[in-house]
Amino acid sequence: MTARLSPDSIGLIFSMHAGGSKAEDIATAVGCAYSTVVHHLNSAGIMLGNNGGKPKQLTAEYLAMALDMRAHGQRWVDVEYKLGFHRSTFQGELRAMREI
Repeated sequence: MTARLSPDSIGLIFSMHAGGSKAEDIATAVGCAYSTVVHHLNSAGIMLGNNGGKPKQLTAEYLAMALDMRAHGQRWVDVEYKLGFHRSTFQGELRAMREI
């Protein structure tokens, strides 16, 4: 189980975003994964990037990068931070591939 962010940390996410900070910098300042920052902003109706609010799609390349990072000893939190997907996204895709 992961620790929940404190209300102060969540407030910092929104104040840094309002100040123009990038999600990567916010994640570093708060001490959480990039995907956590995106989750909190998306939950508040703030969509990052210029993708018109469409979620980023998990491609074979992202999955291959995640598996390579894991094979080289990277923790899931590091994979999440680098690639911007939650571990459950990768794990669900791997489960679906096994079922085929």
